[in-house]
Amino acid sequence: MIEINLLPEELKADLKKQAPSQALKQAAAIAFLILGLLVLLHLGLMGILAAKSVQLNALNTKWQVLQPQLKLVQEFKSEGTVSSQSANSIQQLVSKRVVWSKKLNQLSLNLPPGVWFNEISATLKKEFILRGSVVSLKKEEMSLINQFIDNLKKDADFFKDFSKLEMSSAQSEEIGGYEVNDFVISGALK
Repeated sequence: MIEINLLPEELKADLKKQAPSQALKQAAAIAFLILGLLVLLHLGLMGILAAKSVQLNALNTKWQVLQPQLKLVQEFKSEGTVSSQSANSIQQLVSKRVVWSKKLNQLSLNLPPGVWFNEISATLKKEFILRGSVVSLKKEEMSLINQFIDNLKKDADFFKDFSKLEMSSAQSEEIGGYEVNDFVISGALK
């Protein structure tokens, strides 16, 4: 763009002299504006700092008030760890126990026809002994006993507490014209 100045020469000189002073005024205004923004920013940050300082003092006061309660909670927690150790010991004992009511029910459910129990015992040495008898018109006494033992071994709920379960002896006798086999099943508890 071309600019043509049609002013007389004496006036042209005044414009040239004014131009640097106008630019100086604009530069000074910008400097004051930047300085003012910096002062405002500084004051704002000081205000935020003061507010955070007040919050910190309030939280420190609360902390001092809650210190006795913290000590009580820590004491209770330390007592709780002692009792939780006792609870863990009790839980381990309970997990190792054998629920005999379920075992007896499962023995009954797995019992084939013609087989009955004479005696069931368990010792503190973790031995399980079942004495029973079997009668069969088809002469399948031993097959019925083996079927009964296999059914017990297949029953996961029953067999989970045993390390072994087997027939230890069998003896045959005749009662009233029928052959009756007396047997003993022994097992070892885990």
